Amino acid sequence: MLLLHGHYKLFPRRVAVRAEWCTVCKAPRVAVGTRRLVVLHLFWIPVLPVARVTDWTCSSCGAPPAARLATPRSRTRGILVFAAFLGAVSVGLLVATLLTGRDPLAEGEGRMSEGFAAAATFLVMSGIFAWHALRRRRQAADPGFVEVREAVPPLSGDACPLCGDLMLTRSNPRCPRCQVDILTF
Repeated sequence: MLLLHGHYKLFPRRVAVRAEWCTVCKAPRVAVGTRRLVVLHLFWIPVLPVARVTDWTCSSCGAPPAARLATPRSRTRGILVFAAFLGAVSVGLLVATLLTGRDPLAEGEGRMSEGFAAAATFLVMSGIFAWHALRRRRQAADPGFVEVREAVPPLSGDACPLCGDLMLTRSNPRCPRCQVDILTF
């Protein structure tokens, strides 16, 4: 049965602004936080609300501020190749077990269930290595990115960076026109 599923991000609303280093513009910019409701769908029918997420975008280019972070491609590629190798070994063990009716790794007469256990072990190991590689791919490896990001001065909270209105209070500044919090840290 074909099962079409996924998620929607519904009801966008601007909630906050902050100073951020944009990797696309290569300059300090104002990032706008948009909160959305994540809803799972089944056959394009919204079924279950899952979470509220805040996505940050650059006010100049519209891209996420960390969109162009470099990743350690060579190490990630090596881990993915090793995971693919383990997956191929597990498929080979499974096919050999089904064709011969016994464990291909056993020297004597191994049972068929032991062959399946070996194939499952290699398959789980390949999944763990692939998960690790994909997790590493998301981590930033840009040298100096953290220092540049920390050097960006925070917003002052005197005026709204979106509309320019003056703020009445400096503690917890919030623009009444734009309905956004101004993050000053």
